[in-house]
This record gives sequence, C-alpha cells and structure tokens, in this order.
Amino acid sequence: MSLPADQPEAQVDWEVTPEGLYIATRHFLLRRGYCCANRCRNCPYINWRANPTWQHAPSQAVRRATVIPKALAAARAALAHHEQALHTASEDEQTYHGEMLGHYRVLLERWG
Repeated sequence: MSLPADQPEAQVDWEVTPEGLYIATRHFLLRRGYCCANRCRNCPYINWRANPTWQHAPSQAVRRATVIPKALAAARAALAHHEQALHTASEDEQTYHGEMLGHYRVLLERWG
C-alpha cells in the first residue's frame, strides 16, 4: 500500500526515467539494507560510479546479510582504493578516505 504523496513520511521507492526505466531510490535501498551488486544508480553501499558527491549509508542501515561475491569484491576493491589513497592524500582528503575506510570495513564485517 502506498501513502499519499502529501504526507511527510511518504517515501517513493522508484523513480521512472524518461525512457520508462524504473530506478530504485536511495530510500528503498537503505531500507533493504544490503547491496545486490546490480550497480544501482542510487546505491548507498558501494560507490559504483566513483561519484565525488556520493554519500554512504549510515552504519546502522547496513544489515548482516549474505551478499553475492560481486558485492564483496566491490567492497574489498573500494577498501583497497581508499587505503592506498590515504597515504598520498592531503589533510582534508585524509578525513574523507578515513571515513570511507570505516564504511567499507562495516560492509565487509556484516557481509563477509
């Protein structure tokens, strides 16, 4: 059952593109609690598109789950990327990479 759009708690689960494709929203993906590794446009778990404005999911949204190997491999690759980048990063960038390291470690702890 869907809620009326004028209610503040109403959240949309899908966006429809001009081409008619259904795209899962960040809200829907956060509620699900894990990555399906389909490289969802709004994935809050893995930054599939290397988007510099991407925001990771809060750790309390990450469920313990058995995920497919592709999601684990992506999380491991992202962790390795941020570990390496941390060594050459400026002070401002170190904060960012440190935060990303924490995020990907949570994913691997709960999914691995």
